[in-house]
Amino acid sequence: MSRNPRLLPTTRVEAFSDGVYAIAVTLLVLELGVPESSERLLEKLADDWPSFLGYLVSFSFIGGSWVAHVKLTRSLSAVDDVFVGLNLLKLLFVSFLPFTTSVMANHVADASQRPAAVLFGLNLTLASAMSLVLSGYAIRVQTLVREGEHLELRRHLRERWPFFVMLGLSTVVGAFLPVVAVIFYLAISAFMLIRPLLRLNLANRTQTSTGPRPGSG
Repeated sequence: MSRNPRLLPTTRVEAFSDGVYAIAVTLLVLELGVPESSERLLEKLADDWPSFLGYLVSFSFIGGSWVAHVKLTRSLSAVDDVFVGLNLLKLLFVSFLPFTTSVMANHVADASQRPAAVLFGLNLTLASAMSLVLSGYAIRVQTLVREGEHLELRRHLRERWPFFVMLGLSTVVGAFLPVVAVIFYLAISAFMLIRPLLRLNLANRTQTSTGPRPGSG
């Protein structure tokens, strides 16, 4: 078992992380341009489809990443200095997303579409990788994990691996088929966001179906 001479409460890490996630999402929507003229409004909005596509991808990814972060910190009783540093590195990649989203949206339809799509994909992949690193570190330093939460944390880590692999492969696709890669980013990110909700709904249904019947007891 690793030594942890100075353990810290998780509350400060959670509060700071929540703030970064919230600011990143806010910056995303600020990148969406509003047509100044009322003429041909729908046509102008349609012409700006790369910006809306980028917003949907990044919002879904940030939302899914935040949900994963909530699940991770819920399983922890404390953090140490290394965890705090790794968490900051993850937030670095999350907070960088508004910039790479803007680059992708501005260039996905021109001659620079390939490097723009790859840069965006690398940002998503590195942020996803840091989620794995954080969970893996918490599992290794068992003093950080709440009693009885080790199996749940390992299951959480196993669930996150496919997303990282798929994002990495999609980034490679971006070097050849940029628009297809961005669509892959959207599909993967959306699944990252809705999967916990689907699991929660399934768990509620299972609990309801196995619960005591009315009038029994």
